[in-house]
Amino acid sequence: MSDQVLSALAHFFSRWQREGEARRGLPLCRWEADWRSPCELSEPNGGLVAWRPHARPEAADFTALEGALELELHPSAKLWFGHWFSRPLPCLFKGLRLELILPWNEQDLDLLRENLIGHLLMLRKLKRSPSLFIATTRNEMTLISLDNETGQVWLEWLDSGRRLVLAPSLPHFLARLATLPD
Repeated sequence: MSDQVLSALAHFFSRWQREGEARRGLPLCRWEADWRSPCELSEPNGGLVAWRPHARPEAADFTALEGALELELHPSAKLWFGHWFSRPLPCLFKGLRLELILPWNEQDLDLLRENLIGHLLMLRKLKRSPSLFIATTRNEMTLISLDNETGQVWLEWLDSGRRLVLAPSLPHFLARLATLPD
């Protein structure tokens, strides 16, 4: 399973870069001296810096998060959050606009871990099964989530608890995404 997820991630990021750069050139983001990332490709110019998703040399460790929650994270979630750095990536899934969530740097990964803990504790309090958000939508109460038990990808309404299966797995979900320019 891990090889399939990592392969799907690498293929999607490659496609996102190829299609996006053909439309608009390298993506640019605002440069922040105290928020550097291995994704940055050049020195800043006019307050902007070119970037690309960047594979981590070593996978991030989620042992402390799992211990704090007494919950083993689905392997796909650890691969998703632990192997790449990136800015949010705009995409379409069957016409639904979304932005994939990945950490920009190590500090951002720490913030992401904190947000995942908060999300999982909220779900526990509401007596809902655990899920891990992997993308946002235009509606702040609607997320794209990975079911922690099955690895299915859901459209999840936080306010109602309603969940709709979008794909049976992360690789299937990534294969069906359409790329968008920044």
